[in-house]
Amino acid sequence: MSVELVKEQIRRFLSSDTPEVLAIKGSWGVGKTYSWEQYANEFKDDCVLKSYSYVSLFGANSIDDLKKSVFLNTIDVHNIGQPLNFKSRSKSWVEPLQALKIKGIVLGDVLGSISQLAMSNTIICFDDLERHSERVTIKDFMGLVSYYKEQKGCKVVLLLNEEVGDKTFDDYQKYKEKIVDRQLHFEPTAEQCFDIMFTEDFEFRNYIRDCCIGLVIKNKRVIRKIVEHTKEFLELVNGFDENIKKQVIHSTIVLSWCYYCHGADKKRIPEFAFVNQSGIRKENVQVGWTKEITVHWNMTLNQYGYGFTDEIDLAVARGIEQGFLDQEKLITLCRHKQKEFEIQNASAKWDEAWKLFHGSFNNNEKDIALAFEEGMRDIASSTSASQYSSGLKVLRTIGRDEIADELIEFFIDSKRGSSEAFDVDSVFSFEIKDERFVERLRKSYLELKPEPTVKDILDLRCGSNSYNSSEAEILARLKAEDIYDLFMSFEGEELTDYIRVFMLLAGSSQDLATKVNEALDKIASISELNKDRIYKFRN
Repeated sequence: MSVELVKEQIRRFLSSDTPEVLAIKGSWGVGKTYSWEQYANEFKDDCVLKSYSYVSLFGANSIDDLKKSVFLNTIDVHNIGQPLNFKSRSKSWVEPLQALKIKGIVLGDVLGSISQLAMSNTIICFDDLERHSERVTIKDFMGLVSYYKEQKGCKVVLLLNEEVGDKTFDDYQKYKEKIVDRQLHFEPTAEQCFDIMFTEDFEFRNYIRDCCIGLVIKNKRVIRKIVEHTKEFLELVNGFDENIKKQVIHSTIVLSWCYYCHGADKKRIPEFAFVNQSGIRKENVQVGWTKEITVHWNMTLNQYGYGFTDEIDLAVARGIEQGFLDQEKLITLCRHKQKEFEIQNASAKWDEAWKLFHGSFNNNEKDIALAFEEGMRDIASSTSASQYSSGLKVLRTIGRDEIADELIEFFIDSKRGSSEAFDVDSVFSFEIKDERFVERLRKSYLELKPEPTVKDILDLRCGSNSYNSSEAEILARLKAEDIYDLFMSFEGEELTDYIRVFMLLAGSSQDLATKVNEALDKIASISELNKDRIYKFRN
């Protein structure tokens, strides 16, 4: 049922004094409670009955608790929507009354009876039926609802998710036919869910809305978290190119969706860890990513327009996990990306090459090859290796390998003054899609920047969690005996710190890992004391 129809039915329900029970069902998070409270506030002047009470079954341990809460939460309908905490107020009333004794009579024992007698001609909303405790059976609850309607002239609203109750919830199906007069299925569209939550305009509202709609996100709590995340993250990237801002928004939304909603629909919504990985997302049967589910998840992500996860996306994902972004890292990554956009915007020939590539289905490989050669020569001195490699990929696709290899050398000659441009193993280096290019860049980097010694690497990476793969290759040249001698020479704090550097870099080199383990085994075999000392490096 559409939102407008539900709204109209609620208006009719409130504007009548006929005792009846209205059930509003819908999935968790779609906004049943939010919309009911909004419409009740909007139509409170039309209410024929003048008293209102809202009670959640979540946390109620008995029918008597519900009776007391209904009584103590009752307000004048004109106070609906006012900033009063009725739940905390009822709790503050109930607990002292339950403990109070007058001439041996515990007032808490009779409060339920008094409240039940006092309640009449009231609009009562019971929320969270599916979350009822074991001590509150649906059978007894429905009996209480029937009593309020038949004996006390009340109008009762039930808000529930009919699909997720436990076995005891089967009784609701049994008794609703006799007790519920009207049932509405509250099933708003993704557009309506967003628009109900956010009526006012804010920066990138329409883009955020379109992204949420594209993923069919209806859970209002998730939508609120998404908007909060995007606003917070956008503050950090203020001043950067709009394309960078939109990437942050686009990634924040899909990653938040996976992080918060995967458990609700594991077949349609990708697992967070599946998306939060760089490179190609492949099947992994060990963690449940079968071929079928991997294909399905990738199709969902592709339809949303989410391709490979880059370093900016990974930073966003980490921010969602830990609740805040690493500002320094994100800004550094955005600066690198900004340079790419500036170069792309400044180079007319490079832009024209891509327009020619995307502009038709003609058999025009010769024209494309010439356009990319001119464009790449034009941007070589100012572009990044990542952006340059996208042109190499096009040339190799159309069989122009010789031209691609020539352009690689042209790029290297253009960048001789900046060795950092060749550092493909830097954490801030974006993906380079050409193996030959990567090979030449690594070689040129070592030619321009002297290779660090083992001691240089140990000092540089001491206490760090990052490194270059070239550093692991340098350490891997050592023999197991050399590593053993080094370990035996370490003393004091440097012993633990330096060995941990070896362990860190061994994570990217099986050869180094084998040699390190041999050295540790040899040290452990010297004595039981050393065996105990080595234990901390193995766990």
